[in-house]
Amino acid sequence: MRTYDTVEGPGIGKVIMLIGVFECGGAERQVYLLANELKRRHGLDVEAWALKFPGSYSSTFEAAGIATRVLNFRAPNYAYNRPSARLARIPFREMMSIDPRYPLRWVHRLWRISRQLNEARADVILPFTTWPNVIAGLTWRSAGARACIWGERACGGERVAGFERVALWQTPRFAANSSAGVEYLARELQVPRRRISFIPNGVEKPRIDPAINWRERLGLSASQAMVVKVATISTFKDHMTLLRAWKQVQDAWNNSERPVLALAGAFYETYEDCRRFVSGAGLESTVRFLGRVSEIPELLDASDIGAFSSPAEGMPNAVLECMAAGRAIVSTDLPGVRDALGPGAEGVVIPPGDAHSFARALLDLLGNSAKRRQLGELNRARIRAEFSVERMGSRYLDVIRSELAHSRRRAQALPGSWKAQNVPE
Repeated sequence: MRTYDTVEGPGIGKVIMLIGVFECGGAERQVYLLANELKRRHGLDVEAWALKFPGSYSSTFEAAGIATRVLNFRAPNYAYNRPSARLARIPFREMMSIDPRYPLRWVHRLWRISRQLNEARADVILPFTTWPNVIAGLTWRSAGARACIWGERACGGERVAGFERVALWQTPRFAANSSAGVEYLARELQVPRRRISFIPNGVEKPRIDPAINWRERLGLSASQAMVVKVATISTFKDHMTLLRAWKQVQDAWNNSERPVLALAGAFYETYEDCRRFVSGAGLESTVRFLGRVSEIPELLDASDIGAFSSPAEGMPNAVLECMAAGRAIVSTDLPGVRDALGPGAEGVVIPPGDAHSFARALLDLLGNSAKRRQLGELNRARIRAEFSVERMGSRYLDVIRSELAHSRRRAQALPGSWKAQNVPE
């Protein structure tokens, strides 16, 4: 029999948070903050598992006393495309011609994950992003868990054909970090609204190391403006629209000290295209590709404006971190961004892919330091009021308790079952 006693009282048990990989992206950062909050403030037994691959970010979880595990899962209809080492999807019919045992391989891999969850004595599973959501939805019941809460982040940016529908049917509760996520679940995936909770991201108060000076590293003067975008350089983040806008900003700039655009994020599939554009447009002196950056709070503290050009997302963590740093933002007009900015969104949100409007908004802020400061302070105040980690943790805890109460009632309606005998009162 499992033990469910915690600081919060009986009823919760072990919580396993499932992400795709241990890389420090926005979703992974949110998982770390939530896991640490549930463990530190609420005394829960929390572990973090990566569905697919290991990565350096696991050390951050371990340093906080959060156990980690990597499942090394690879979808049976995906294969590596060497030498790029990217995953390429193979159509179902082609996969069946290559491997007639393909459906059995799916079943075997799902069974293996179910067994690992069961051996870990998982009670609550909190998956985040598409693949973890689908795999958790397919395995949590057979693993003996009592609750699974689908964590919607992508708003349709990635889909898992066929299996997604089964996972949705199996999953009893959903949480979305943006109003766009709520609408996507309700309208596109046809999840009943009563089963969806809106839980915005949480952001920590920035902790700045005064010994780290990004302006000095980048060779900027005290008065030279810096615009920062924090995002992996990938298709989903659409750096090309921002770079086209930046070309227009530089062409229109009249002052001697030109502003600099700093791009912080891992180099993925669109990096080479972005590099070629920068070289061809003559922007090498005003665009800096920083790669992966661990000192994000210090970088944002050194900046003047945050930029975000993704065409589709939930609630971008990068936007919230810029707001917490007290910086003005120019972003594509997404529901999740409007959720974050609130009344401050007017005039700084741009239609996706509109480089001309993006450039115009950047030029407006670059030429008006008083407006930048005013918007930055409004953003900082909004983060403190609406997007604290404590608030996110409390909301998730409420949803977990609510779902466990439903699970308890369902189990007790089945007399003689194992669950009915082992669910705590």
